[in-house]
Amino acid sequence: MIRRGIASLKWVRMAGNGRLFVLCLLLFVVSAMCSFWVNFPAEIIQQRLLQQVAQETGLSLRGQNATMLLPAGMQFDLVVDPDIPGINDLEFDALQITPNWVSLLTATLAINLNASFAGGEVAIDATRDGLLNVEFADISVEQLQQNLPYQLSGLLTGQLSEVKIGKKTAASGEFSVKLKGSNFLGLEKIGLPAKLVIGNVVIAGKFGGKRLNIDNVEITGGALRVSGGGNIIIGKTLKQTRLNLNIRLNPTASTPDSLHDLLKLTGIRPTVDGSYLLRFGGTLLKPTIR
Repeated sequence: MIRRGIASLKWVRMAGNGRLFVLCLLLFVVSAMCSFWVNFPAEIIQQRLLQQVAQETGLSLRGQNATMLLPAGMQFDLVVDPDIPGINDLEFDALQITPNWVSLLTATLAINLNASFAGGEVAIDATRDGLLNVEFADISVEQLQQNLPYQLSGLLTGQLSEVKIGKKTAASGEFSVKLKGSNFLGLEKIGLPAKLVIGNVVIAGKFGGKRLNIDNVEITGGALRVSGGGNIIIGKTLKQTRLNLNIRLNPTASTPDSLHDLLKLTGIRPTVDGSYLLRFGGTLLKPTIR
């Protein structure tokens, strides 16, 4: 009996030592993996990633402050030069790129991108075949503009769906956006209040190539109620960007007298319900109304 007790005690000690060995081995492996991931050359990976994206899209990109994330992914600050007059560089702070773990179970691999942008947040799902879905919230449009004769303020929320981007073909997709609490600034140059309350703007449509199709526009809560649609042919400059829009304006109780006078100067008579149907043509810099 004594011998059996001693044998059992030795077995317990061996089993305990085995568990300790496995635990130490596991901690060593985890520590090694963490050390490898933290010391991974993040800057080199960032440069190669941005270089590849720039080649595919033709965009001018700059990145800095790259770090690796656990268990997988990386983070850095990204600056995109949109090459559009009057628009600031697009600065994405703490952009995180991580795998879409669900996509690993399918044939379509994807990654998730999340970043702070212009005072708000942006989330992007990107698939391996170049398809993007974008959601954004509370983006300050004031932070995007630079030296434009007229400034637009407000917070932008919305989404871009089924966006396809490539170097040889222009971007295409669908969009739905809402601009909250918006105002036009600087209109005193044309005899209107320096700050014209616009209200809430909802716009939905499609884009492809150089054409922006606006299926629906609704503006409420400001100096005018607005509805309509049309298309915009996007050029390299404001002078080359052409308009083809049909817009119906309904004055409200808050419509300033100067805006009433401006509507009369267009020579367009109001309809039976008091609204004005305006057809915008010309360019974005010098629009015409008929």
